[in-house]
Amino acid sequence: MDNPVIRRAYAELHSAVFLFGFTGILGRLISLQAGVLVWHRLWMTALMMYLLTRLSGSFRLLSKAETLRLSLFSLAITFHWLLFYQTIKVAGVSVAMICLSAIAFFSALLEPLILRKSLSKTHLFFSSLVIAGIWLMVGTQHSALNGILLGLAAAFFSALFTVLNKTVVHKYDVRLLTLYELSAGFVALSILLPLMNSYWPTGNFIPNASDWLYLFLLSSFCTVLAFSLSIKSLKVLSPFSVNLAINLEPVYGIALAFWLFNEYELFGPNFYWGAALIFLAVSGDILLTYLQNKTPQH
Repeated sequence: MDNPVIRRAYAELHSAVFLFGFTGILGRLISLQAGVLVWHRLWMTALMMYLLTRLSGSFRLLSKAETLRLSLFSLAITFHWLLFYQTIKVAGVSVAMICLSAIAFFSALLEPLILRKSLSKTHLFFSSLVIAGIWLMVGTQHSALNGILLGLAAAFFSALFTVLNKTVVHKYDVRLLTLYELSAGFVALSILLPLMNSYWPTGNFIPNASDWLYLFLLSSFCTVLAFSLSIKSLKVLSPFSVNLAINLEPVYGIALAFWLFNEYELFGPNFYWGAALIFLAVSGDILLTYLQNKTPQH
């Protein structure tokens, strides 16, 4: 794989991560509860992807077996979004974003199981530091414990979705793959939403004027564009490389949350020590990977 292709893949990936950094902010600004928010996000993004595939000529009908497989994959991203936005509602943007740092840990465990690769001790070491950082945050932040558990579950499903997509990403156009997965997620959530109401009350179902604006931004830029860029980069890069880069999403999201919502007032010193340990682990892993491999993983 020549360097220009790899550099382009990394540029696409980090552009996607930067856009992903705004998802937590928009989730906080939207007044809808998590289930309803994700339901609207799914149908809006699926509609946009359908129009894009039609206009680009990339639309085609898949077999029943292919559709079923992608539908099962879609459950992972649907659960990730539900848990992520519920974390925001329960514990705030900062906690939700910090917990996303566990994606690399889960990816290091899932890749050998699903892709039949050897277990990387280096990945496990740095990813375990991330978990230690999160545990440090929990130590004195018991009020955020439920939110942290939700956030860790969201990170697991995000890692699972990326690793699963690696098994099929070379077979489909990125836009078509995204269309099928998000459409299947919409259908699944439409079935699950009434059942979820007893656990997470849906509240108001109709967005207000500002909600529609934020949902459009969330669906178009932070989902359609960002999702397509990240999946496209997965054609070249490994799932761990993609999931590791996604650890930069909390950096953008937390900085925005501190600035917009003054969330720094909610946490004690151990929260920041834990966050520092997480960022140190991510930086160390990136640096070591670069030193050991002058060309990126692919």
